[in-house]
Amino acid sequence: MENSHVRLLVLFSFLAFRLSSYAQFKESDFHCRRDSVISQTKYGSVYITKDHQCELYDWFCPNPKGWMKAVGIFENFPELSDACSPKISIGNIPRYWNSLYEYKGQYYVYGPSDWMSNRPEFISDSFLIEIASDFGYFSIKKQALVSPHELHLTLDLYGEEAQLRIRMLSYPKGAALWEYSIKSESWSELKVSSDFVRNYDMINNDCVNQKCFQEFQFDEIDLSRLKFAD
Repeated sequence: MENSHVRLLVLFSFLAFRLSSYAQFKESDFHCRRDSVISQTKYGSVYITKDHQCELYDWFCPNPKGWMKAVGIFENFPELSDACSPKISIGNIPRYWNSLYEYKGQYYVYGPSDWMSNRPEFISDSFLIEIASDFGYFSIKKQALVSPHELHLTLDLYGEEAQLRIRMLSYPKGAALWEYSIKSESWSELKVSSDFVRNYDMINNDCVNQKCFQEFQFDEIDLSRLKFAD
């Protein structure tokens, strides 16, 4: 009987500790409004926000020229001085993109725990530019506007010639499928143009004052659900 009491006391103490850990943050501590909590730990939570005016949305696609100027890109990479003033037409294909993800049949933008992994991409006349903390850019060797809804780029991708086909979608709205091929390897990424980022709810991996231990894992994109623009 005494051992049972001890075990119950230990269990209650453990539960009390876990509950107090989860309750250490006030709702106002989180960076966006938490409309639906996916998971929670003592370090923070992964949640869905429907507040498309949350300031974190500004981080998805910061003004490329302003960002590059602020971090000294133009000074250190003079070949990019005119990158934000393209002159070659790519029709109605947007130039500025970020990633779009799928989770339980819905599409979301993602607020990562480590915002260094946020990588919006800008298509200039001569370069595909990653607006990221570990900044990168890739030479565009050739480009062809195949149709009003499809753009082909030949890139120098880390020293290898790669083909990138960008196909606009009618669903999800404002999105495109980016299809890469290099030698015998190929992969695709779902992107949303900067003008439509705020159309989507955000899944935010929010550990308040620190980085979380791991990023949220989304579902694999179901390509059969995508609808290509006519």
